[in-house]
Amino acid sequence: MPPELFDTAAGALRLALLFFTALALPVTLQVLLLFGAGIALLSLAGLAARAIVTLLSLVGTPVHELSHALASLLTLSRVAVVKLHSDDAGVGFVASQRSNPLGEIFISLAPTFFGVLVMWLAAVYIIPGFEAPAVHPPQLDLESAASFGAVFGEISDFLVQFLLATYERLLDLQWDNWRTYVGLYVVLSVGIRIVPSAADLKALLWGLPLAALLLFGLFVWLYVSGDALSTFETLQEALWPPLLKFATAVTTAFALAALGILVFLPLGLQEYARRNAE
Repeated sequence: MPPELFDTAAGALRLALLFFTALALPVTLQVLLLFGAGIALLSLAGLAARAIVTLLSLVGTPVHELSHALASLLTLSRVAVVKLHSDDAGVGFVASQRSNPLGEIFISLAPTFFGVLVMWLAAVYIIPGFEAPAVHPPQLDLESAASFGAVFGEISDFLVQFLLATYERLLDLQWDNWRTYVGLYVVLSVGIRIVPSAADLKALLWGLPLAALLLFGLFVWLYVSGDALSTFETLQEALWPPLLKFATAVTTAFALAALGILVFLPLGLQEYARRNAE
């Protein structure tokens, strides 16, 4: 490889690493935490009573399935069947013809992206006084982004500050207003149903290498178009405000799911012990 191409590839890789660790990674970790909390909450609620799972999923499951259907239409994939709720497990499905790897990625991730958007819209336009906390993004540069210790420290500090700030704002909501409860229910219901299904994850495994290659090409273009650090600062200034808003909705859903886990944990453990005894 010629030295010029090697330098360009290395610079683009550093820029991509900085972008991921300082911007994408914090929000990605918050979404993954919500995935885990949502799965745990639904599992415990299912042990307590199937009707509770259905109640928790009344809004989230239709949003999940309609997101698949909308993404299928946007990627020109034929939608054969849309079922918003099954008769037994409280989950639905969308049968579509996924024609290409990029389309499969978009369709598979659609419930997460559209779900977060619906959560944010519900929080902002239904819950009175809902605001994103003023938390600064992780402070990383081209050098520190390549250090595991620096990334771990910055991301950990950010997540702790963000979670505490979100809980504090939850306590300050207008609890005497019915819209607060409606909005929080929508956020929770959608949030615990944005987890990709097994079929979605399988489609992602096939399409992610191509998506990663295309993203790397984008960072190569950004790197050669100007100074890497200046490019990142421009991206950070433009993307952080909306990312912060969406992350607030995600962390709010996580906080509510964590509270639900505490509520259903004794009931779930009791039912699990009863079933094993039988």
